[in-house]
Amino acid sequence: MRFVPRSSALDFRLGLRMLRRYPGITAVATVAIAVAVGLGSAYFEGVDKFLNPRLDIPGGDRVVSVLNWNVKRSDVESRALHDFAIWRAELKSVENLGASNEFIRNLTTEDGRVEPVHGAELTANAFRLMGTPPLLGRTLVDRDESPAEPLVAVLGERVWKTRFDSDPAVLGKMVKVGTETATIVGVMPDAFAFPYNHRLWMPLRTNGATLEPGTGPRIRIFGRLAPGASMDQARGELRVIGARMSANSPRTHENLRPFVTAYSEIIAVGGEGRFFTRLLYLVNSIFLVLLAIMCTNIATLVFARTATRSWEITVRSALGASRGRIIGQLFSEALVLASVGTIVGLMLSRVALRFALAQVAANDALPFWVDESLSWRTTLYAAVLTLFGAGIVGIFPALRVTRVNIQDMLRREGAGGAGLKFGGFWTAVIIVQVAITVAFIPIAADGVFKSNRFAERARAIGAERFLAANAAIDRDDLGVDSATYAARVRNSFYELERRLSAEPGVEHVAFADRMPVQDQLRYGFDVDTLAGAPRDGLRGSAMTYVSRGYFGAFGASIIAGRDFAPFEYESLGGRVLIVNESFARSAFGRRNPVGQRVRLLSYDSDETLFGVDKNQWLEIVGVVKDFGWQESRPEEQSVMYRPTLPGNGPASTLAVRVRDPNTFASRLRTIAAEVDPRIRLTGVQKLDQVGGEQARINWTLTAVAWLVGFIVLLLSATGIHALMSFTVSRRTREIGIRTALGAHHGRLVAAIFSRAFLQIGAGIVVGSSIAALRGFESTEQVIVLIAADAIVLVVGLIACAVPVWRALRVDPVEALRAE
Repeated sequence: MRFVPRSSALDFRLGLRMLRRYPGITAVATVAIAVAVGLGSAYFEGVDKFLNPRLDIPGGDRVVSVLNWNVKRSDVESRALHDFAIWRAELKSVENLGASNEFIRNLTTEDGRVEPVHGAELTANAFRLMGTPPLLGRTLVDRDESPAEPLVAVLGERVWKTRFDSDPAVLGKMVKVGTETATIVGVMPDAFAFPYNHRLWMPLRTNGATLEPGTGPRIRIFGRLAPGASMDQARGELRVIGARMSANSPRTHENLRPFVTAYSEIIAVGGEGRFFTRLLYLVNSIFLVLLAIMCTNIATLVFARTATRSWEITVRSALGASRGRIIGQLFSEALVLASVGTIVGLMLSRVALRFALAQVAANDALPFWVDESLSWRTTLYAAVLTLFGAGIVGIFPALRVTRVNIQDMLRREGAGGAGLKFGGFWTAVIIVQVAITVAFIPIAADGVFKSNRFAERARAIGAERFLAANAAIDRDDLGVDSATYAARVRNSFYELERRLSAEPGVEHVAFADRMPVQDQLRYGFDVDTLAGAPRDGLRGSAMTYVSRGYFGAFGASIIAGRDFAPFEYESLGGRVLIVNESFARSAFGRRNPVGQRVRLLSYDSDETLFGVDKNQWLEIVGVVKDFGWQESRPEEQSVMYRPTLPGNGPASTLAVRVRDPNTFASRLRTIAAEVDPRIRLTGVQKLDQVGGEQARINWTLTAVAWLVGFIVLLLSATGIHALMSFTVSRRTREIGIRTALGAHHGRLVAAIFSRAFLQIGAGIVVGSSIAALRGFESTEQVIVLIAADAIVLVVGLIACAVPVWRALRVDPVEALRAE
């Protein structure tokens, strides 16, 4: 029979009354829907902010970014100062064209304090483009771009407050930015962080017209569409200019395609394209599945509630109410319930979004145009989720309730029959609830183990006694070739190492690309079977580049072979390795690894991997004790070490073992600035705090997993309770008769509640099987799974307790009289 669900205002008022009449179901359902909708909406809003950003200034939708896209590399070619000079002169559809060169440099104040700051050299028209007035003084003006003018700087409000204590007399003071001295002429409000998230601004003075194509600093080019010009017109004009430049300079511009895009969309342009965008939105299906699971569980409760109204529904059907009308009423009631949960969920998503953005903003990684508000798209998405959830919560039970023939219902109800029953579908739902709970608890517990792993690593190496910092040297001399720059980096870091080692209280100084408390990338490798290795094939191991004294700094001794020789640190071309004990066991078993050869495996078309040719064999010269990188699986603790000088490897992280790390941080920056003002130390902190952000993220995800697990457990318990309460209410007459005939309480309970016990048991078996499929990496995970089984079993039995108590207290006489 075809039907069309229909609703009225009366149905929604009845839905509100149902919220008050069944407060238990209301509370449980609201929390479950709120969490599912809140998480989904927060994720959707986060993705939407980065893929559909909006520059919240007057005419912000007309502010654009102009860039060169390298079609061969599928990436932006940011060395475009030469092209910028041409575009600025010839491009008519984009006005106020400007450029910025972003940097992180040391800011040295008059008191000698040295700290890095995120800044930008930019053209003065950036301030006119944004239209933000300064808090103090003035912004940059066109004459500041002339090399003949004194160098000036504009501070951000945050720097003004933290470095100058909000001193209103800051104007006119001298500061040192890197190696240059500038006069402070203004302070901008915190809301101004152009071009991305910057807190200090200086004039861009490089003349692009004098540079060769593809040379100069990496810049970001911006402007505003001219009045009456469209984005398509700007792209067409730029395409013509680009074709001419490609013809004139095929060596540098053959693969370059100039492009115009909305300024706030520069993140998406640098991403993985449409596939990446679709993938981000596809991940949101996880939250859709979570909502479906939650609402299916809630539907169990709603069906139990609806089944108690079977007589009301039967009478309404007998009086002429269509099936569509009754389903519409029940859907309206579910929609009211889902709407309450969605409202709470949107509040939670705002809190979750604020927390997530705060974590990102702490690293200055958040663009200035991203705020904490929820867009209309997120609100619409939440409304769709509400309808989706209400459909599951309301329509599924309604279809089951209205499927029964009216005459049969009247006959059963009139004769005191059982009426509606929980069928196989609802039994399966409860089993799935229990199974998900059992499988979820070990996952949440595993998150706790992983979050604690960082602290365990730190304690194992005494990380609280170290200061750590990311070390880099600014390359602000554009005429310096790569070899000269690399030599300068090595010399400066070597001198820094020498100066620090001579400092009182400093015990060890070491450089590496990553420290032993941080997670490591793993690389494949082959072993040379011709040299006598026991087996070959693809394996995975962490790789780190270390400087002199690295092993001694962390108290790791060489237990076989030798340490790196001094000359082996000179370049990445050295064909030697030191491996740890786990690597030796994993790759060579009981065989001595010293003298064996290893070849790194690259998975792309590059001929080298971190400076090593694809087919180049590296000889293992020593084995060091395991330290740091503690993983649950021994084979995942394997590490390869390669020698390098500071600044020669992929990156440089400095670790200083010192008696008092808390007071040495400022001294560390001062010494670095004295050695070379270009040395920039960021993230200066105790080594046991390095990776804290990752640990916080792990803890956040773990907390979410525990919350979801708790809600599913609560829904399981509530569903079992609803099933048993429904069973007792429907079998009151049977219970009374069996009690009157002298049935033993134990048999009575077993007969009535055996179905619930079977459902709990089946759910535990299914959930345990799912958890076991993930594999057990440690004894702790097995213990957690057993504990999860016990918890779910106990909670399930407790859920049956009240219905059992009610069944045992049924008075036979009253039961028969009521029937």
